[in-house]
Amino acid sequence: MKKNVLALTLVAVCMMFASCGKESDEPGSDMVPAAVGDSQQAESGDPVSDEREQPGVGDQASQPQDLSAEKADEQTQKELAAGESGEEQTDVLLSDKLLKAGDTMEVLYPADEQTLEPGLEVTLQSAKLSATPEEAQLDRALMEERTENYDLSGNPVSCGIDEAEILTCDLTVRNVNEEQGEDLHIGELMIAYGDPTTGKVSVLSSMPVYFSASSSSVGKSDYYHYALPKGESKEMTVAWLIPGEYEAENLYLGVTYDNKEPGERQYFRLFGQE
Repeated sequence: MKKNVLALTLVAVCMMFASCGKESDEPGSDMVPAAVGDSQQAESGDPVSDEREQPGVGDQASQPQDLSAEKADEQTQKELAAGESGEEQTDVLLSDKLLKAGDTMEVLYPADEQTLEPGLEVTLQSAKLSATPEEAQLDRALMEERTENYDLSGNPVSCGIDEAEILTCDLTVRNVNEEQGEDLHIGELMIAYGDPTTGKVSVLSSMPVYFSASSSSVGKSDYYHYALPKGESKEMTVAWLIPGEYEAENLYLGVTYDNKEPGERQYFRLFGQE
């Protein structure tokens, strides 16, 4: 009898412990993960939940950085461009070496890294400003329809035959010592504008509308090329378009990429000579 009572007592105690263990485990397993998640969310936020509730937040956060980088890069480019344009736009003033019809101007070429030598000699025979190709006695069929000029601010502008006057220069060009005489380019010569107040020189055009000595034909990519063997001379007529805002007395013929020091450069004064 005692054995039976003891056995029943042990069974009852075991059942009580099992019941207590089950009640303590189940709430713990439900609450602990929830409590950890809640505390983590309260401290740092759930990334997945945040992105779902606020779409694009991550993108928006990175956009200001990207835009800042773009703006910084853009500003750098502007500063570089300003620096480059500052170098290109360094004022070049008319020198005292002004030439007139009948005079000769030298075009220098580098003989080596330190030495310049005369390559071509250009003699201006005459210059004339005409309102139309017909007045200039030029055949329209042998002229470029449009050329690129520069306005008074230095901006490139397209100019047509009937939109400007025509400056015609008769030249004698002699190849003094240029070995590449079989492939010369008339763009080495330019029409320049000399500001009457400041004396500043700016390029008006280095692309003729007409070139009688061309090795090719009008409209072709090599129209401005010509051949002049070393030691030989050639007569040529070259015409440029001159927009109306340029006064004839302030027009000059010079070398486009002159290797001389600015004070030593030569310019033909085309009109207004005494």
